[in-house]
Amino acid sequence: MTQGLFVLDLDRCTGCAACVVACTNENPVSEGLSWRSIQTFNETRFPLAPVFHYSLACNHCLEPACLTSCPANAYTKDPATGAVLIEPEKCVGCRYCSWVCPYDSPQFNPASGVMEKCTFCVHRQERGLDPACVTACPLDALRFEAEAEPRTASRPGFPDTGLGPAVRLEGERRQAPPRMTAAPAPVSEPASADTYGWQGLRSEWSLWAFTSVATLLVAWFTAATAPGHAVFLPVFASAGLIAMIVSALHLGRITRIWRAVLNVRRSWISREVAFFSVFFASACGLGLVGGAPEWVSWATAAAGFAALFSMDMVYRVPGQAVASVPHSAMATLGAAYYVGLLLAAPELALPAALAKLILYLCRGSRTPLLAALRIGLGILLPCILLILGPATPVFLLGAAFIGEAIDRAEFYAGLQFLTPSRQIERDLSRAA
Repeated sequence: MTQGLFVLDLDRCTGCAACVVACTNENPVSEGLSWRSIQTFNETRFPLAPVFHYSLACNHCLEPACLTSCPANAYTKDPATGAVLIEPEKCVGCRYCSWVCPYDSPQFNPASGVMEKCTFCVHRQERGLDPACVTACPLDALRFEAEAEPRTASRPGFPDTGLGPAVRLEGERRQAPPRMTAAPAPVSEPASADTYGWQGLRSEWSLWAFTSVATLLVAWFTAATAPGHAVFLPVFASAGLIAMIVSALHLGRITRIWRAVLNVRRSWISREVAFFSVFFASACGLGLVGGAPEWVSWATAAAGFAALFSMDMVYRVPGQAVASVPHSAMATLGAAYYVGLLLAAPELALPAALAKLILYLCRGSRTPLLAALRIGLGILLPCILLILGPATPVFLLGAAFIGEAIDRAEFYAGLQFLTPSRQIERDLSRAA
């Protein structure tokens, strides 16, 4: 495979944004979006740190996380140029590619409901031309090489998560770059993952609702496999259907939701969808038919826990400031806690509760009142009642569910994925 790459000379770039304008003029970039952006390292001119500009777009990585993680198989890598391309007719608009990309390259287009990004100007390369951004650079700071070795050295402010970005960085300015004699022409601010993509709980409330209910359903069915326990099918099926419908609301193209299972081999999202579909269909089928062998019920419960494990792994993205696995809001750990409460089994509930408490205290909470509710109502009260004597499982489960819902909400609210701007903030804080 031929691999082209960008070459960026940090000693030459002044951040004039000519490359950004050229990219927008050359390509069908939607209004409000930008496939290329300028990131300034040490914009406030901290005296002990270098000052330079990054002109960044898609780096068309050798091992692109967007391609391997996309549940719909909407990404391809062009063998002739090495370009990582999106097929918009296959994209479901789940925005997961923007979570796993440390360079903030894939942009969500709210008008079309799909992702878009830099195409490496393959249409220009086919005519023997350089990408438009390269052609427009007035200082020859941004160049293009059709066949070269990336050899990207580790630089402050440049995320390095082992994806093999097809970019070579040269130079390392140790003083402030020359200022422009006049202010550059206004350039539309590029839409980042925080604009049309990840906004924590505010943008992903539907996933919070689905994961919270899915965890409860898996635990309910697993506990029902024990003698003397059962699920009330109308409630179970209704809750599951509503949760799945709600979960689809975060997709840009809901009608393509069937494509979410096409990348089971590599994508944790595809595995989550596939396992939960098998679990839910089998659980409802067993409730309707009845009399199935016991191993079928246990196999169904195993599929449910496989779905929850996949759900946890979806959020394990390199470069996060706080680990998502292990985490007090993990779905697998929550389901084990629920099962222990439903079966009135302290030997299962208490270790899970203790693990959750330790993980929660280590992470901390920004809101003392929510922390008190999460710990007091969600962990201490159910465990104390379970130890003291017989208690209604529904009451124990209700209290625990409120605590788990709070923990899961805080998890989404605090989850941040790596971007160049966050990498710059981290590196500058170390320099300070």
